[in-house]
Amino acid sequence: MELVDEAHLEEDFSLGDLLSTLTDLRTLPHVILLVVLSAILYIMAQSSTLGTTYAAVGFLSLSMAYALTGYLTRYDSIHRLVRVDGLAEGSFLQSLMLRSLRAWSLPLGLTLGLVICLSILLKTDERMSEWLPLALATLFLIWSAGQAVSFRSGTGAWLSGKERARDRSERSGGVNSIITVHMLAVGGFAILMAFVFGYAMKSSEDIEFGTHLTWISFVLLALAIQGGMFYLLRETLERVCATEGGARFALTWGLASQLFFTWHLTSAWRRLFEEPSAGGMILEEAILMAATVVLAIWALSSRSVKRGGKMFTTENALFWGLSFGFGYAGSIAMITRIAEGSLATTMGVGHLVTALTLLLIHRAALSGHAKRMSEPASELHGGDGGGTADDEDAVVADVDDATVESSTESEEAAAEDDEIGYDDLDDLDIPEPVLE
Repeated sequence: MELVDEAHLEEDFSLGDLLSTLTDLRTLPHVILLVVLSAILYIMAQSSTLGTTYAAVGFLSLSMAYALTGYLTRYDSIHRLVRVDGLAEGSFLQSLMLRSLRAWSLPLGLTLGLVICLSILLKTDERMSEWLPLALATLFLIWSAGQAVSFRSGTGAWLSGKERARDRSERSGGVNSIITVHMLAVGGFAILMAFVFGYAMKSSEDIEFGTHLTWISFVLLALAIQGGMFYLLRETLERVCATEGGARFALTWGLASQLFFTWHLTSAWRRLFEEPSAGGMILEEAILMAATVVLAIWALSSRSVKRGGKMFTTENALFWGLSFGFGYAGSIAMITRIAEGSLATTMGVGHLVTALTLLLIHRAALSGHAKRMSEPASELHGGDGGGTADDEDAVVADVDDATVESSTESEEAAAEDDEIGYDDLDDLDIPEPVLE
């Protein structure tokens, strides 16, 4: 098989590149397949014990099949097979359907083979019918924690790579101003969330004393958690904020992560203490799942592309995203079944796990940036694509050295020509060498 031209793998893989890849119309049928099959398997999982088992088999097989498809797209024939190209203008819908069936053939064929293998294992060991759905349900907790980790990998790395976050200038101020701005922002956001979900989306008749108590408690809890976090992390925060770049990162990362934390806390609060509408909850979770998958794939793909890896690339990012998507949808279906159909409770627990993980990794994110700031300027420049003033001075020095060497070589070459006897060359208009 001929490999796809992978010269582009040496380029940076930005978030915009990933979004354009994920929204490519040539791979849209695979996204439609994710939505349709996830809905069917979710209904099957809630129907009966046998349905739960085979829904777990279906989700797991689809996830593994799309992971294999993502890896195989490095071959040119597979790369073309799983994409929809050359739609006929006269019969657009018919052409789209036929091309979609062709694009689905490989992942669905792999899925069928995996379903058969897992079904044989189910017959040989009856315990698999019990622990397979349980294992997939447990994966839901891993996915929930993974949302926080992928947020740090994507957003944290992006903020850390900003030039202003790499400023090594010493900073004399303390951290009280940063903490004050942080607390005001989180407190204001918590009040906004309480107003929108506690009052604005309800009629005046539904607002009772319990409503006030619920959402006032939410705001106080959000502020108390932030205050406790700063109390425990104050020493780390002071170390990071010793430089101007560290202070900027501590503020921007702190606001981004803790506003995200507050949103998760709001979602968990609503699901555990109120009864949100099923349609709104499903839409919110779908958006969250999409954002989580995008951040996870971006973190993996951009790192792999920079290192010249071939596991996660610009061309197979969508298929890895679909693999994660089927796994995430399957874990939700299984844990909802175990929770006896309470999707709201299930999602509430997931949001709490994500929020807790965001708190736990906050210190690691700050310490990681402080460590990068302590590295030599050359290593800092090569790590994430940013640069400080020190890095720019080093580059200028290299250019000056190269210019001197080029001039010396030109003078030596001219001297040799004179010795040979080509004096008439001095009269020619020969341009000076240009260093590119």
